[in-house]
Amino acid sequence: MGRRGSRSAYVVGAGVVMLACAVGAQAASGGQPSGGTQQEFSSGELLYHCDTGDGSSELRVRFALSLPEAASDGMIGVTVNATLGEQVVADLAAEGAPEVTGVLSATTLVKDTAADDDEQGTPVLLPDLSVPSTPLPSEGALTLTATGEAAELTGGPGEYSVSAGRFSLLLGWQPPPSDPGDGAGGGDTPDPGEPGAGGEPNSETPPASTENGGGGAAAAARRSPPARAFDCEPASGQNTLITVLSVAGDGSTEPGGEPGKPDPRGSSGERSGEDGERIGASAQPKDVPQDCIDFAGLNNAWCAYLGGYTNIDRMGAAARIEPGIVNLGLPFIGPCNDGSEWYWFCQTAVAELRHDGKKQLPPTKNSFHAFGFMPNAATIELTQVGDMRIDVRTQVVAPYDGSVVAHATLSVRLDDVTVNGVELDVGPDCRTQEPITVALTADYPGDYTPATGGFLDGYTDIPPFSGCGVGEDLDPLLTGLISGKDNYVKMTQGRICDIRTGQYCPPVPPELQR
Repeated sequence: MGRRGSRSAYVVGAGVVMLACAVGAQAASGGQPSGGTQQEFSSGELLYHCDTGDGSSELRVRFALSLPEAASDGMIGVTVNATLGEQVVADLAAEGAPEVTGVLSATTLVKDTAADDDEQGTPVLLPDLSVPSTPLPSEGALTLTATGEAAELTGGPGEYSVSAGRFSLLLGWQPPPSDPGDGAGGGDTPDPGEPGAGGEPNSETPPASTENGGGGAAAAARRSPPARAFDCEPASGQNTLITVLSVAGDGSTEPGGEPGKPDPRGSSGERSGEDGERIGASAQPKDVPQDCIDFAGLNNAWCAYLGGYTNIDRMGAAARIEPGIVNLGLPFIGPCNDGSEWYWFCQTAVAELRHDGKKQLPPTKNSFHAFGFMPNAATIELTQVGDMRIDVRTQVVAPYDGSVVAHATLSVRLDDVTVNGVELDVGPDCRTQEPITVALTADYPGDYTPATGGFLDGYTDIPPFSGCGVGEDLDPLLTGLISGKDNYVKMTQGRICDIRTGQYCPPVPPELQR
């Protein structure tokens, strides 16, 4: 996705959130770092409960990490083996899938082993893992192998436990050729690598459907989108530990703890069990901030801190927006159903700002020098007007391109204003004549996902001000100083807090980018 860069160096950063999570798998080829002997570490077999949008299913999963013998010589290989049960496979076949391909979006939970036992760890998003085209068996279960590489999983020097968390598995299959007589339209769906298909050439495009996709199965495929999504979380009371890693001062990563004996506490501070064995009650939820609310009743309810900067081009300055709570409601991700090719999945999240019970970001006092020499100060208050929406699109085949567009309408109010050292009594209702509208974009998942945060950027117009001044009309002065077109905005979101479960809570304010 093309991006417009910052027009000057004084601008800033932000973000918002979406799906991510993690699981376990046996070591397998395809996700190994290149070159050298590998050290492989695997979780036990884990039971996951998965929401499929119109029902639920259970998956058995293993997660494996593969480290180079010389820790600084290569990437960390990641492999996830997810086994679909016999009924899930039968359902896919009934929908016309002779084979499936896709992508697994996952996070691991990384925790400093010196931290308190009740800490759950920090979610770390893995690069999307590729699921190659895999034929469905005529009967029985199907194990899918998702592979990829990660540059790093941990922070600074220390010893860290790495455990499996939630994950999202998106599967798709190429629909069978349309029968000219079935009323479904003519012509085959173009492959992602073909001209006009909206994608780039890749080697993951599923081949044309086989005879198993014909007859009643082909008719079923025409009635429902050729795709299936699984939003999965580990069953409670399991030891989800994959391994313990030690990070040296030079950033190199090696296995930590006693060789062959991973941290016996597991990821939740409990003793280890074998292959998904239940080992006791799950960890107690962390505190959820009062401004975090489940306002939409959708599939996921998260909150995170959001803040950033906006340029004020008229003054050659940038205004800071202190991080405040943004609540996120996410529906189930699924096929776009907008005329896009079969391998595009879409999700529209809704968002709501919250500070001290109001739909706004924290009022922020800004001091800067207009035009590089004239001192100015003002408290800026941004209040949400109407709905906020975050549209996400992603492919289930290579190159796994995706995009995010966040839409918001905000009222801008000024208070505590000084210009060139003179205090101005602007009154209680000094605001833009009209709310500002903002459309911020990001590349998914490289810049931003709703679940892990990141930054979004774009441009907005600042309308003229009205209602400013007690005893004198200050509207022209403030309009002349602040209002204008195409002011660059960059917002940064931190990692999420799961409102319903208390996992990953409290949320952590992000370091705002400039």
